[in-house]
Amino acid sequence: MFRIITTIAAALLVFAPAARADELAVPTLPVFTPHESAWQPDDTVFPYNLWRIRVTPEQVVAMRDACQWFNAQYDQLRDQIYGFQYFLADNRDNWSAPGVTQAGDTVAANLDQVAAFLDPRVHTLFIVNYPDQSEYSPVFHGDSMYRLWFQYTQISDKIRKRLPSGQINANIATANVYGSVIRDSGVCAGA
Repeated sequence: MFRIITTIAAALLVFAPAARADELAVPTLPVFTPHESAWQPDDTVFPYNLWRIRVTPEQVVAMRDACQWFNAQYDQLRDQIYGFQYFLADNRDNWSAPGVTQAGDTVAANLDQVAAFLDPRVHTLFIVNYPDQSEYSPVFHGDSMYRLWFQYTQISDKIRKRLPSGQINANIATANVYGSVIRDSGVCAGA
């Protein structure tokens, strides 16, 4: 009996249609629109408990809006980025392979749309520290949101330059680190 099942399974594998390499479906992300909420940044963690007096209402709104985007679209965009990276690698970094350029262009457009949304918000999150002119964010994980935005701009740029998947990988891995830090911190809960 085992031999018959093994033979049937092997035959099914041989005659099963192979998945086509050009079947990566990458939907366009909808434009995200933030909304009012009672969300407030966590200022109980050191050193943010010392910096709470430096947080402006504009920074609270900027982080709230960024968090709302994060909660709504981060996972989908992250999955698209990883899916495209593997798709490109599976096609041996051949940008002229069927579907690669189209998928890359859609992912890059999604990254550009998100980066354009986050850009004014993440730049609001920083203040200048005197006397050394260094910048920091008094908002809990405001710096992580900024760094996530920056990695998205770099990934999009490398996709548009048609670079190999391995050259895009460092930015993808770094974006994943900051996305995980934001998620694991719970900073965006309830935004």
